[in-house]
This record gives sequence, structure tokens and C-alpha cells, in this order.
Amino acid sequence: MSAVNIPMPDSIVVAGGNATRMGGLDKALLPLGLSGKALIADVIKSCQGKVFIVGSPREIDAESNQLVTWVPDLNPGGGPAAGIWSGLASISTEYVFVSAADQTLTNETVTKIVSAAQGNDGAWAIRTDGNGQPLCACVRTELLRELLGPTQGVNQSPLRLLSALNMVGVTVNPNQVVDFDTWQDVAKAVKGSDAVDQITQMWMARVATLLNVDSHDVLTSELLDLTREVAHGVERKSAPLTTFLIGYAAGKESLKPDEVRKLIEAVSSAVAEWQVVD
Repeated sequence: MSAVNIPMPDSIVVAGGNATRMGGLDKALLPLGLSGKALIADVIKSCQGKVFIVGSPREIDAESNQLVTWVPDLNPGGGPAAGIWSGLASISTEYVFVSAADQTLTNETVTKIVSAAQGNDGAWAIRTDGNGQPLCACVRTELLRELLGPTQGVNQSPLRLLSALNMVGVTVNPNQVVDFDTWQDVAKAVKGSDAVDQITQMWMARVATLLNVDSHDVLTSELLDLTREVAHGVERKSAPLTTFLIGYAAGKESLKPDEVRKLIEAVSSAVAEWQVVD
């Protein structure tokens, strides 16, 4: 018996929001995707048909950029339902798959939900709390337009709106659909992870957000190397104090990353000199 071919729906990925609980960090770019890439990159690859992302364009990997069309948010700050409304004008398929940009997602999950939606109002993933996940759902496009039309989705609850439809619940692997709303969610994802670099990167992003600096300006690898050199060549307790002094000097003089790199090289040379003294 041949498999039934199910039409691939277009997809709307909601990538707006201010991430106020995470200090305004762009959650969609967190490298917490199941493939090790940014969350949004995994979402793009998992979605089927044409993919429309609602929100400000981001610099993703070249392959992902070729697969998507960026759509402006018609009601910035209006919430995820407003983002869905903004994307609906681009949808031409009978059903549409809806996802957030700041969650993990797999093609397996999308396929299960799309299949379950056929012949129904729609289908959605069932969360661990027993509720449906409206940002991991496949819905009949016209029904979604009717629901959102009166308010354009502004300040509306996607869960409440979709609960009015005949939505089929789909049990999915909870580890494959994880959204990141708080730093606690991030910490839980990397806790006990063997990916030490990932843990470091996430912690640096957290601290940079607290200190209102761009984490991309932090020379993480160079500073870690210097910390190791000082700990082994001088003494352990001098290592964090040394990196603090470099940061203090950089802030005091408003140094750029290249200038900070020269400071690190100078201190590294000092460590080497210190080591040859018996």
C-alpha cells in the first residue's frame, strides 16, 4: 500500500517580541538548536513548504537565508498572535504551520502535526502541562484568518484563540519542542551538558546582557587562554584578578576589541617573563 501524499503547508515563524525577561537578548539566535545551530535555523529546516518569518531580518547561515522570506510585523509589540496575522497575507496553502523562532523543532515533529491536521480544523503539540502549544501547530488557513481578523491578533492569546477550534492533540517528544522564555530555561538546557563551549557561550551572553555590553566584543577565547596561562605560570588566584584588570583598563579607556587583544598579548608576554624567573 503506497503512502498518502500530504500537501506541504506554508509556514509562519513568529520572530518578534522583546524578550524582556532575558534582557532583550535575541532568543532566536541562541545556539541551542538540536543540530547545534541557532534555534531559528533549526526551525527553518524543520518547517515545510514556503517559510515566512515575521520580524526583523537576522543574519543566519547562508543555507537558512535562502529558504525564507522575511515579513514585517504589522503590529510590533502586539504579541505572537499579531505576528501570525502579519504572516497570513503571504500564505497560499490550505493549511499553515505556525511556530515560534525561539524553540527547538524537528522535521519529525512537524510531519506528525501536519499529518494529524488533515481533515480537521488543525492539530497542535501537547505540552507537558497538558495544554496545546499554539506556536507548534498546523491550522486550516481560512479558519485562522477568521479568528484573527477582528483584532488582527493584537494582544490576543494564541492558546485561547485556537482552543475555539477542533484541534487534534499530538503527543511529541518533549525534548524536541522546548521554548526558551527565561534564563532558567537556558540553564536547564545546558546543565550537565558535555558541550562546555556552549555553556560558556550562554553564560557570557547572560552576563553581557546584565552589563549592557555586546557579547561579541568579548574576546572569550583569548581571555580564557590568558587566565589559564596566569593560573599555571603565576598562581591561580591571580588569574581572575588579571582578567579583571584588563577589563577595567578596557572600560576606562573605551578600548575596541583589537586594542584589548593587544593588552592580552602584552600580559601574556609578562607571564612568559615571570615563568623564567626562578
